[in-house]
Amino acid sequence: MPDDYKKTMGAHQGNITEDDQKKAGQAISGKMEDKHKQFILNLIKLIESGEINPMVPQTFVKKEVYDSMPEEWQDKTDLILVNLADEIRMVVDFWKSTETPDESPQLDTMVEALWHSKQKIEVEYDVFKF
Repeated sequence: MPDDYKKTMGAHQGNITEDDQKKAGQAISGKMEDKHKQFILNLIKLIESGEINPMVPQTFVKKEVYDSMPEEWQDKTDLILVNLADEIRMVVDFWKSTETPDESPQLDTMVEALWHSKQKIEVEYDVFKF
């Protein structure tokens, strides 16, 4: 390890106050992409209408599409459903929280991660309701 790195890291040990540490972990405000905001609003609408339930991941799938998929793709879908449920709950909780900004780069990133997760299946089958 280079000496200048060790020196730099050593100089900052213990210099961060507890308040500064708390601030460092907070979401910052920043403009979100419109497509991400619209996606969240559609997701919340599906949840509030009861069409999907983040606690019941099987509600995310279009049954007719899922039933027509080969077993291999059904298995892949089943595996990703738990992750999607977690990601959806995190996005919705962040969006609804009064302690986080309405628009945030962190929320943008969370939506992007959710999209990437579902696209692993949707590259072949449009099986999700959102």
